[in-house]
Amino acid sequence: MIKIKSSIKNNDTRRLFANIIGSFGVKGLSLFIGLFTTPTYIRYFNNNEILGVWFTILSVLAWILNCDMGIGNGLRNKLVGALQSDDRDEGRKYVSSAYIFLFSISLIIIVVIALISQFVNWNKVFNIDVSVLDEDTLRNALTILLMSIILQFVLRLITSILYALQRAFVPSLLNLLTNVIMLAYASVAIGIGHNGSIVTMAIAYLIAVNGPLIITTFIVFGISNKEIAPSLKFVKKEYAMSTLRIGGVFLWIQLMSMVLNSTNSYFVTLFVGNEATVEFNIYNKIFTLIGTFVTLATTPIWSAVTKAQVEKNYRWMYNLFKRFLFIALLAICAEFFLIIPLQFIFDIWLGANTIPVDYGIATLFALYGSVMIWSGSITCFVNGLGELKLQSIFLTIGAIIDVALTYILTQATNSYAAIVAANICAFIPYLAVQTIWLIRYMRNATRCE
Repeated sequence: MIKIKSSIKNNDTRRLFANIIGSFGVKGLSLFIGLFTTPTYIRYFNNNEILGVWFTILSVLAWILNCDMGIGNGLRNKLVGALQSDDRDEGRKYVSSAYIFLFSISLIIIVVIALISQFVNWNKVFNIDVSVLDEDTLRNALTILLMSIILQFVLRLITSILYALQRAFVPSLLNLLTNVIMLAYASVAIGIGHNGSIVTMAIAYLIAVNGPLIITTFIVFGISNKEIAPSLKFVKKEYAMSTLRIGGVFLWIQLMSMVLNSTNSYFVTLFVGNEATVEFNIYNKIFTLIGTFVTLATTPIWSAVTKAQVEKNYRWMYNLFKRFLFIALLAICAEFFLIIPLQFIFDIWLGANTIPVDYGIATLFALYGSVMIWSGSITCFVNGLGELKLQSIFLTIGAIIDVALTYILTQATNSYAAIVAANICAFIPYLAVQTIWLIRYMRNATRCE
């Protein structure tokens, strides 16, 4: 019995690390490609105000993706349980119900947004003068991007299913394809002299993001996993509600995380200005790079922890937890070492469009990157366990602190550094309380195994 259990744990470890290595390989290439997108975007738009609006729009529209009622994350946890019990019919019911539920929500969102969009002054919302970007052009670009986001709303469910299937490297591959397509489009447009249009960039984004998701969905359900493919006859209200119950908590957490993680670009635009958004994104892209690699490892860990919990493999889980915290500490050290060659990195990366390094701001972003690393490291374990109470409470407190401090500090300094500082302060209560709780939980669970 001990040998069998040990063999299961070894298989889990091998599968987990295979996913992590696969994700690192694909995402590493994706990040390498992504480094070229910012200088290419600068050349494509040739106007930092319009580029700032582009960055901000993508940031704001990404908020909508967090409004899936938590269905994606709820499905991910439920499907792992169904697959572990080898109940394919139950898995298919969860998948079918999730797709239909999200499809219904997406239709409602399309109608609401289409009606509201006609009466909104988007130039005022994104703080850009009509002389720089006229109303019709901005509205057309937004309409295309909104359609893209709504399509992702449903299509992105396939990534939750891939995580449950322990195929965490595939979503990273999809992100790579998106980056390659966007970079290729922008480069070709610059080469033939058809750059500068935010509308055609929006069309390219729609294709680049949703095309890979559509192809992957057909491959997963049409070839390799037909037994859990969505079907109307497998749609069950109780399964949708079951996913929604756990998903509801995830939704609240997603919304609070959205305030903490996804509003910075918009706050920079709103309180400081569009041109500052470009510089903010340059620092942000560099100092979130290491955290992105850490996030790659956290992605397969979530479902692996859920699986370990179902099988009561708590000792394996605790050992994984300790190893991962060590990796997180090394990554945090790397954040601060990154400051030393930063000017060289900017000069090579941005070329003629380079900016001088402000080492005070660089240190602040290193601290911000460290906070993101630690948050991701503990959150993947908490989410995998489904123990969400503390996270929902303290992220809510953090969101309130973030908005209040951002307003106060930007009014006093008129600097995007204030927004970063507010974000760091907002995360501290959550990180302290959740880390202590998680260590105690792991120790107690291991003793009871």
